[in-house]
Amino acid sequence: MPVGLLPLYVLLVLAATAVEPPAARRLAFVGLVSFALGVAAYAVSPGSDDLIGIAGAAAASTDAFFRVNTGLLLLGVIVCAGAAVHAIRRGPTPSAGLALALLGIGGFVLWTIAPLIARSGGWRPAVAAAAMALLALVAGVAIRGLRGGRSQPEPAPVEWPGARSRSPALAAGFGVGALATIAGRDAGVVFVGLGLSALTDFLDRRRSGARFPWLPLATLVLAPTWWFMATVAGPAGLSLAALPEIPFSPAAERLVAIPLGLVSWAFLGLWPMHRLFPDGLLAPLGIALWLKVASPAVAGGLEHWQPLFVPLGVLGLWGAAATGRGPAAYNALAFVALASEAPSSATAALILGASGLGLRIAPARAPRNAAQRLAWMLAALALPFAFEAGFRSQVIYTLVAGAGTALAGWISMDRTPPVAP
Repeated sequence: MPVGLLPLYVLLVLAATAVEPPAARRLAFVGLVSFALGVAAYAVSPGSDDLIGIAGAAAASTDAFFRVNTGLLLLGVIVCAGAAVHAIRRGPTPSAGLALALLGIGGFVLWTIAPLIARSGGWRPAVAAAAMALLALVAGVAIRGLRGGRSQPEPAPVEWPGARSRSPALAAGFGVGALATIAGRDAGVVFVGLGLSALTDFLDRRRSGARFPWLPLATLVLAPTWWFMATVAGPAGLSLAALPEIPFSPAAERLVAIPLGLVSWAFLGLWPMHRLFPDGLLAPLGIALWLKVASPAVAGGLEHWQPLFVPLGVLGLWGAAATGRGPAAYNALAFVALASEAPSSATAALILGASGLGLRIAPARAPRNAAQRLAWMLAALALPFAFEAGFRSQVIYTLVAGAGTALAGWISMDRTPPVAP
């Protein structure tokens, strides 16, 4: 039975996220991003996980699409193999078996996709892979020069609001708000839960120096949004099950989509507004708002504003990557997936959101901690779904997001935060 591209990718992920030392894992993650881009590009066409079918289509076509995508697959395998060699040479002796496993899986993947490489032009995918590797190397050197070797401080560990200040009222208030957002069955309940969560989080952070309630104020826009939605819905109400049936006009969808999309973006706390809008425990609530209310109610409006939302996500991704904030990078990629409004968007956003939260919860000074490694592995498994969603709406922005994802992994994966003087 032939093996598809996605199972091959899963094998690479399981082996790549286990190697030592951390530098080998970072290098392997860059290879996984390249392979995931190739898998996602082929996944846009139905049934394209079938290597035999892809190879047949490549042999019958002169389109550069096959050369470039196969080059991405080839580059991913080569970089993962390079990471395995580095792990064998520089890693601890007990982990040599894991590196050999990655090398063996890389060889199996290369043997499996060899017919696709041959039918995509033979040497042409190799040239494409070499060109992309050279471009990535030049970009990496340039970014390293711009950063000047500076290491950004790690964000403060995530804590439940009220825990540090020992305020049961704040802790309970945030819990009620989060529960209403996640489990509420009416759009009004979800909106109230978001406002309560944002307010209690600010009141807790105010004791640590926060001065202005930017996020609670942003949630106030949900009040007129609710009124307008309820007016259009009429007696049917705003239960979540009834949202797809609300008779919004195209103009009304565009009007409602703007506040819902921007509030979701604010809860994710993306760069450059990350100092005003915190993420942490609030980020999953932004994803919940999009999936539970925005997408079912005004999918057409969200699609209309894709040229705004997708670049906002990509900008946040690159900002987080350049400053070494891995969790924020995955929140940004989750927002890109959501904004793409594709069948795989929900899967990608939920996994990436959980991964970003897991990285924030994991102990900051334990780079080999199992929770951190699990979070990076889950994020890697979500990449094909996120990139597939992006390719269905904005191809160029998705490629830029892929490069930013590789940079985020290279800079922040298993990074020990600097010790404060």
